[in-house]
Amino acid sequence: MLFYLLTRDMQIPQNQSMPWQSFINNQGDTVVFNLTMGSSNLTDAMHLFGSEVKASLFESEDKEPELEAFFSSTKVGGISANIILNLMLDQKHIERLNNNIKESMVMPSGVRKTTFNLIAEASMFDLKIKSLTFIPKADLSKKVIINLFGEPSRVELSVQSVSYWYYPTKGLRIIVDDENKEILEFYNKAIQ
Repeated sequence: MLFYLLTRDMQIPQNQSMPWQSFINNQGDTVVFNLTMGSSNLTDAMHLFGSEVKASLFESEDKEPELEAFFSSTKVGGISANIILNLMLDQKHIERLNNNIKESMVMPSGVRKTTFNLIAEASMFDLKIKSLTFIPKADLSKKVIINLFGEPSRVELSVQSVSYWYYPTKGLRIIVDDENKEILEFYNKAIQ
């Protein structure tokens, strides 16, 4: 509720939009914070969220490698949040990254996390954004989510206290967690 009360009358900077203003453009791509999934790149995001970004590659046996760019303690329209971008990779970029590893470790989950040197990081600036995850520092109640985003088209219960709220016209899935912070995921391809 506090999140809603703090943001409902807030003046939004002219050059920034808010997460509930996301939409699907005429090409069928999701647009959020003036970033278009599949077209905008890491440099575009850095203009909005700042230059303090950490990139890591996550690899597991049963999934495609995921390159994530993490912005911590970012403010968007006066809202503090963490932002994670999943960047599009091709084989050429994976090879370039593998030649410029700074550190690699296997996490307890079995996923390998790799960080890179400055040469590899510089090669990421033009990589396109596949999806954007927005994690507000403030906890969002279900009432606040409905006030800001409207009713979801469908809700799926994952486990006891976690549900997935789908907003296909906004290119958005919200992970509603009764015990932790909510997570907003913006993407092009519908999550099934």
